[in-house]
Amino acid sequence: MALHEDQHEMSAIYDNINNPVSSNDIPKSLSGEDSNASSATSGVQLYKIGTVAFGLLALLLLGLVIFLACYMEVRSRNFTEERSELKKTLNDLVSKQNSLTEERDNLTRKNSDTEARLTAISLERDELRKSFNITDSQLRSVTEERDRLKVKIVQLGWRIFGGSAYYISSTEKTWQESRTYCQSVGADLMIINSKEEQDFANSFQTYMWIGLTDSETEGRWKWVDGSPLTTSYWRDGEPNGKTVENCGDIKTFTAEKSWNDENCSHSHKWICEMKLS
Repeated sequence: MALHEDQHEMSAIYDNINNPVSSNDIPKSLSGEDSNASSATSGVQLYKIGTVAFGLLALLLLGLVIFLACYMEVRSRNFTEERSELKKTLNDLVSKQNSLTEERDNLTRKNSDTEARLTAISLERDELRKSFNITDSQLRSVTEERDRLKVKIVQLGWRIFGGSAYYISSTEKTWQESRTYCQSVGADLMIINSKEEQDFANSFQTYMWIGLTDSETEGRWKWVDGSPLTTSYWRDGEPNGKTVENCGDIKTFTAEKSWNDENCSHSHKWICEMKLS
């Protein structure tokens, strides 16, 4: 009801504004009352305008509060997500740091092991160098001694061939006596295992005993070092002495096949072989 009355009053005011009335048209008897009514109407208008402005301001503030609330919610959510990402990144960095620390410790341990092995290898190398120097010195001494012995052997009538020294006797003995003499000088009757050695033995052109016998088992010829006969240079028809002739010698030295079996008690020259290596 009050709202309806206010609307009626506002319509009247609007009509008065649109249809102004001259002061001459207003009865003088009504001018005082109309002035009071106009003042009251102006106050009401100001009140209503203030109310509307306050309401608009309140709405504006409410909208601002809502906006700020929404903005802060979004910011809070973003901050929460960012904090979570930062925590995850931090955890990843801590994990990587732990892995790197563990890898560093492993590398440090391996480096220590490597240094220990290197130290051991260096010590072993030094020992080997020392041993090598000693061995090299000994080898030089042995080589020098061997060379002196070679010279002395040659001076005593021995001949050097293929790593051995050979001596041809000037007297004659039985096969066993010949072997005994060779052994007394650190040698033994000659062993022939190659064509080169056979040719060398024939080059002396001497009827002489060699280190071959089948005295232990008939027909099973062996060298004086116990090795079996594998390569032979028997002359045609030899060996043919059976149990009577059990020792070997070089007889027909003008031919490559010069071996002959003979009674071991016969006396002949002999050839000794001394290994030099």
